[in-house]
Amino acid sequence: MKFPEIFIATPDSKDYLVLIRKLLGSQVKVTLASSLQETKQYYRQQSVVLGRPDYVSSLLEEEQPIKWVQSTWAGVAPLIKIPNRAYTLTCAKGVFNSQMSEYVIGHILSFELKIQERLRFQKESKWKPVSSGQMSGKTAGIMGTGSIGSALATALSQLGVEVLGFNSSGKKTSPFKKVYSNDLVNEFLANSDYLVGVLPDLSTTTDLINASTLKELKETALFINVGRGNLVDEAALSASLRSKKLAGAVLDVTKKEPLPVDSELWAAPNLTLTAHTAAESRPRDIVNLFLRNLEHFIKRESLEGVVDFDKGY
Repeated sequence: MKFPEIFIATPDSKDYLVLIRKLLGSQVKVTLASSLQETKQYYRQQSVVLGRPDYVSSLLEEEQPIKWVQSTWAGVAPLIKIPNRAYTLTCAKGVFNSQMSEYVIGHILSFELKIQERLRFQKESKWKPVSSGQMSGKTAGIMGTGSIGSALATALSQLGVEVLGFNSSGKKTSPFKKVYSNDLVNEFLANSDYLVGVLPDLSTTTDLINASTLKELKETALFINVGRGNLVDEAALSASLRSKKLAGAVLDVTKKEPLPVDSELWAAPNLTLTAHTAAESRPRDIVNLFLRNLEHFIKRESLEGVVDFDKGY
């Protein structure tokens, strides 16, 4: 099998090279870039690029002979914003399912078991029995019914949680009990004990969680956003938490990252911030997907995780 030259643009590019060499040997020529500056400096007309979207987007601002880009991220917003679409773009679809599910379930369990409250009592040397909540019998509303949302729905269902979905069409899909569209968002929110955002960064998803929609949630609800920061009106969320109209929130993503030091989110009560770490692009996981797609690419077969530029995901 004859391999095309590959350009890798990601901070841990050397780790990717080690794994690719281990699996393919020296039969493929690979060029590395570990920063945005190196991406611009070392790119030499390779037709296949593996990298993080914000680095790779700098290459596509001008016409290049790039035929295929494999993103190391699930989200590809920096590439969608570039007018150049004369190539095939694939995202890291299916790679983050277990990480995301574990993250969300872990925070829900912490919420129900009142872990932070118990730790505070321990720090204050107080022996204060507190009753725990329970996941089983609750309802989770998942905003986004793609691979990550579906995997999360399956995991939650196995723990006795009823799962509702939300997407643009409202089209029913397994394993969600019911899927709501935009025009039924209020009903969707009102039924959710746990609201989880896993939506892509699109104009249609911006500020879907705002002052108006937050009012539809139960005061006992927990909101978790692991998708994109554009989903949330952060001032409205902070106000909802401060007025105790929402029991808690977990944000892995924010509109600006790193979160500015003057953001009111830092001091919002019952809010946990986790600095975009819910699901990391681990080289071994990405390389396995990339090599499968590389074989498809060479054989001119359909690739996994192809992005629809018009939809943005």
